[in-house]
Amino acid sequence: GNSWDGIWEAKTSIDDRGWSAEIRVPLATITFKNDRAWGLNVARTIGRKHETVRWRNWRREGSIREVSQAGTLDALEGLEQGRGLTIKPFTTAKYDGHDGELDVEPGMDLFYKITPQITLALTYNTDFAETEVDDRVVNLTRFPTFFPERRDFFLEDAGLFDFGGVRRSPRPFFSRRIGIAGGEEKGILAGVRLTGRHGALRFGAMTVQMDPDDALGDKNLSVLRLQHDVLEESSVGMIVTHGDPARHGDNTLIGADFNYRDSDAFGGTGRITADLFAQGTHTDTGGVDDDNSDTTAIGGRFGIDHDPWDFNAFFARIGENYDPALGFVSRRGRYEHNYGSGYTWRFGQAESGVRNARLATNLSLFTHLDSTIDTIDLNLPDVQVNLHSGDWFGARGFFSRDNLLEPFEIIEGVTVPAGTHDNIGTELSAGTSATRPITVSGSVRRHGFFTGDRWDYSAGATFRPGPFFSASANYAINDIDLPEGSFIVRLFSMRASVQFSPDLSWDNTVQWDNQSDEVGLNSRVRWEFRPGQELFMVYNEGFSVDEESFTSQRQALTIKLGLAFQF
Repeated sequence: GNSWDGIWEAKTSIDDRGWSAEIRVPLATITFKNDRAWGLNVARTIGRKHETVRWRNWRREGSIREVSQAGTLDALEGLEQGRGLTIKPFTTAKYDGHDGELDVEPGMDLFYKITPQITLALTYNTDFAETEVDDRVVNLTRFPTFFPERRDFFLEDAGLFDFGGVRRSPRPFFSRRIGIAGGEEKGILAGVRLTGRHGALRFGAMTVQMDPDDALGDKNLSVLRLQHDVLEESSVGMIVTHGDPARHGDNTLIGADFNYRDSDAFGGTGRITADLFAQGTHTDTGGVDDDNSDTTAIGGRFGIDHDPWDFNAFFARIGENYDPALGFVSRRGRYEHNYGSGYTWRFGQAESGVRNARLATNLSLFTHLDSTIDTIDLNLPDVQVNLHSGDWFGARGFFSRDNLLEPFEIIEGVTVPAGTHDNIGTELSAGTSATRPITVSGSVRRHGFFTGDRWDYSAGATFRPGPFFSASANYAINDIDLPEGSFIVRLFSMRASVQFSPDLSWDNTVQWDNQSDEVGLNSRVRWEFRPGQELFMVYNEGFSVDEESFTSQRQALTIKLGLAFQF
C-alpha cells in the first residue's frame, strides 16, 4: 500500500436510513494517552455529489490530517491496551522459475507498546514480497528520479522523520535507501525502531542491520529524529543519520529544523506554515577522494493558504559536497528557489455548470553557487476548470532554460551539446469524472527541447463497472526531434483488480517501455482471512521484447503467510 496500515476492521451498509459505516480499531493497534478526551475527525467522500464531508475542520483549506483542528471525543474511561504486544510471524517461499530454486525463509515483526505513547518495533529477516511495484519511468532529465516509499515497515510512523518542510530534496532521510542499493534489492537481517512521545518531546529512532554483502560487507544504517513542541502548534527538532548503504565506509548527517504552524491565521479563516532547516554531512569511505568541504544544506519553506488564494515559497542552498547517504538530493552545488501562487473562483450550480476555476503560476529556479543559471521553469498561466459533473480541462504555457556546462547524453547515441537552451511551450489536458463507470483523460504538450522540438502525448482510461472489478490503461509518447538525433519514447501500463470481497483481492500490473524493451508482469493475490492475518501469492515475470521474439528473462513465484497475535 501507499500508507501504513494497522489491524482494524470496517463494514458498510446501505439501508432505508442511507449509507453507514462501522469501524473497529483494536486499542492495541493505536497509540494514545490515558486521557478522558481524544482528538478525532472523520471524513467521507460522496462521489456522486463530488463532495467531501468532515465532522470537524470543514474549511476548504483545511485537512483531516490537521490534528490540532480535530473534534473532541469525551468521557473515555477504562481503556486498556492489554500488554501492548503484537507478534507477527511470517514465512516466505520463493521459487525462481529460471534457476529452479526454492527458498523458504521465516521471519518476524514484533511491536511492543512500552507505554501507551511509545512503541518498540523489531523486525527479523525482513521481507517485502507483497509490496506494490513502482511505476515505470523513462528518465529524460539530468537528475535522479524520486520513487516513493511503499514498504509497510518503513511507512509506519514515517511522518516522524519528516524534516524542515523538505518534500523531496535535500532530504536528510529517505527510507528507500535501506534495502535498495544501485537499483538492486539488498536483504535486511534485522531492525529496531523506537517511536513515540513523552510530554512535549516526539522522537523516532531506527537502526537496521543489512545482510552481509560480498561487495559492501556488513552494513548498519541508523537514524535518530527528535522534535520538541513550542508555541501552540510549532516545533524545533534535530536529525542524525549514520551509515552508507551503497559504498564502503561510513557517512554521517546532522541537521536541525524549526517548523511553525498557525491554523487560525487571518481570524481563523486561513493557515500559515513556515520551516527553516540546516544540515551537514561527513563522509569517510577510507579513500583519498573524500572531500568534506562545503557539505551543508540550508533553506526553508513558507506557505499561506487562505481560500480562495494560496502562496508557497521554498529556498535552499545545497553545498557542492553535501552527501546524504541515507537521504535524497537531486542536485548538489546549487541554489534552489521555488515560488507558486494560485487563486480559485467558485461558482454556484446555475452558473454554466462550472464548479470552480483555478489560475496558478509557478517558478522553479536553480543556479550554481557562483549564481550562474542552471535551469529555469516558469508556468504562466496555468488554468484548470472543474465542472459540477466532475469533468475537467486545463491549459498552461511555460518557459524553460537549461544551461548545460557539459554535453548531456539523453539516451544512448543522442548527446545534446553544452550551452544555453531556451524553450517555450503549451499544454492542453482534459478528463472526465472519476465517478463514471468509464473515465478517460489525456493531454497534448508541444515545446522546445534543448536544440530541437518535443511533442508529448498521454492518454488514460479506467473501467469501473461496479465495486468488484476495475481496469485501467495508460499510454504515453515522447516524440523528440533534435539535430543530434530523433527518437520516440513509448511507455504503456495496464492494471486490473478483482475485489472478490473486502478481504480477498487479485491485482495485476503490466508495464512496458521501448527503451528497455522489457515487459514486466506483477500479479498479486491478497487474502486477509482474519484481521491482520494475510496470505499473499505474488507472481513476477519479465519478458524481453523485439520485433521477432517475446522471451522470458526472469520468473518468480512468492507465497507469504503472515499471522498476527495481539496480547
